[in-house]
Amino acid sequence: MAILDANTHMPKEGEIYFLDCNILMYMHYTNGSYDASLIGPYSTLMTRIVRSHAKLLMNDVLLSEFVNTYIQREFHRLASLNGWSHTKSYFKQTFKLSAEYSDILNELKYIIIRQIKPVFDFVDSGFSSFSGDIPFLFNNPQTFDFNDRYYGYEMNKVGAFIVTNDADFSDVQSCNIITTNRHLLAP
Repeated sequence: MAILDANTHMPKEGEIYFLDCNILMYMHYTNGSYDASLIGPYSTLMTRIVRSHAKLLMNDVLLSEFVNTYIQREFHRLASLNGWSHTKSYFKQTFKLSAEYSDILNELKYIIIRQIKPVFDFVDSGFSSFSGDIPFLFNNPQTFDFNDRYYGYEMNKVGAFIVTNDADFSDVQSCNIITTNRHLLAP
């Protein structure tokens, strides 16, 4: 496994890339108040990937994680702004019936149809072939994150680079990582 710097990595035609959910949030969740110094290198890398005609993969697990993360972040942002309860019951029984929730779904529909679908290849996750390797995911429980380990497993099978800012990927040893996270880049 190699850990590469997103600031200097130059994609090539035919390479395969997979953006972790945090990178999708940096690119598409404009209410995230993410620092420009954090977003900039990943935005530049994304542009280089698209221009090089490399492949960007999107599977069902990642799309689900992105949609759910986006909805939850926006719910908590609006709850803080409006003095609403942050509870799961308020979210399910009240917020999901609101105009604000409908607006979020419309935003997501636009993002997926107009911004993600045109540049990503949608692929099946291949979970049915994974069942024999489930014990592998549970090694080193201190850094356990199911999705991150599953992404690493799946992307290793296709030789993809995973673009992430998540330090949890320091424990995913089965694939190449592209990042600006100094903890991942440290020797």
